[in-house]
Amino acid sequence: MFTSRTFVLVLGLAFIIIDQWVKLIALVALNNHSYVLGNQNIWLDLALSLNPGAFLSLGAGLSAGLKLLVFVVLVGVVCCWASVWAFKQWQTAPVKASAAWFIAVGGLSNLIDRVFRDGHVVDYLVLNIGSLHTGVFNLADIAIMAGALVLLVDALTRPAKG
Repeated sequence: MFTSRTFVLVLGLAFIIIDQWVKLIALVALNNHSYVLGNQNIWLDLALSLNPGAFLSLGAGLSAGLKLLVFVVLVGVVCCWASVWAFKQWQTAPVKASAAWFIAVGGLSNLIDRVFRDGHVVDYLVLNIGSLHTGVFNLADIAIMAGALVLLVDALTRPAKG
């Protein structure tokens, strides 16, 4: 019988599998190609980018050893810690636990990229709204940002302890 934690674990593993599958599709379909979906006001660019850094390529210029330490070892430790914390807090703080789990699952999927793709993460999406556009991102990044947003909203809306 599935417990809620088992179900969440299975969903997390399914997310990682789907994210890695979509990244493989992007590697094949977007190699030397790009596509635009949408209209003149809001559109999505599908374009392959192998990101050697973190969010918005931060840290891309670090030495190979420092990148390994920060983007593989440190991210791996944080993702493992967040996963364990989420499972321990699942019953007492389900919103925070879910957010931490989203961050951990997204981080683990990007970590898989770094380990098996020479330190790079496969990115392939750019959202454009009028003259504004995002950096290049992927599904794992969406999970990470969603988790971070939930934690931020929770922190800002929680009543102050007095």
